[in-house]
Amino acid sequence: MRVLFEAGVVKEVESVEVKPLDFGDGQISGTQIDFSLVSGDKIKYIYSQNVPIEESGQKAIDFVTRLYQDGKADFTHEPVELL
Repeated sequence: MRVLFEAGVVKEVESVEVKPLDFGDGQISGTQIDFSLVSGDKIKYIYSQNVPIEESGQKAIDFVTRLYQDGKADFTHEPVELL
């Protein structure tokens, strides 16, 4: 699967996982999306704290669904920060 991460940067992705963001205190504070690249590298992002948790979770799931269905997806418009 191919993901456009930013203008001019497309990477081959082996797997993607959406997880709740937990800083170890048991409270869910956001949504995390982890990419495992074919190269073996891992890239982790969190959705912006300005996006409500329910909305960020749904946006992440929708992104992964599009990626799975189409084999490629544009991640440049997702409201995320590199973890």
